[in-house]
Amino acid sequence: MDLALVAKTISLWRRSTFVWGQTDCVLAVCDYIAAATGRDPAANWRGTYHDERGAQAIYEPFGGVLGLVRYGLALVGLPEAPRACGRPVVAKLGHHEVAGIDLGQRVAFLVDGRGVVELPAEVLAAWAI
Repeated sequence: MDLALVAKTISLWRRSTFVWGQTDCVLAVCDYIAAATGRDPAANWRGTYHDERGAQAIYEPFGGVLGLVRYGLALVGLPEAPRACGRPVVAKLGHHEVAGIDLGQRVAFLVDGRGVVELPAEVLAAWAI
C-alpha cells in the first residue's frame, strides 16, 4: 500500500468539511480508492444526493453502508481482503456503519460535525486496492 497516499488523503480530509453527497465518509473513501486505482466505485451515485436522507435512500436497498460499499467495490473489481494498513474498510462506529481507511490499530473516518476521527473500531470488511 502506498502509505504516502494514505497520509495525503488524511491530510486532505483534515482540511475538508463533511458535506453529504460531496465529502461524506463513503465518497471520501471512494475518492481515496479512485486516487489509488483510477476506478471510482461511487460513479453510479455521485451527484445524486445532497443530504443524509438522500444517502440513506441509496444505501438502504443494499442493507446499509457495508452493502453499498461491497456493491461499488465489486463493480470496479476490488476484492475483499483481510484488514491491513491503508485498506479501505467499513466499520462500526456506535450504531452506524462508516467507511474509512485502516491505519493498523485505528481507523480514520470523516464524520459529520467532527471532521476526521481516528480510533479503534470493529472492522466489518476491508478491501485490497
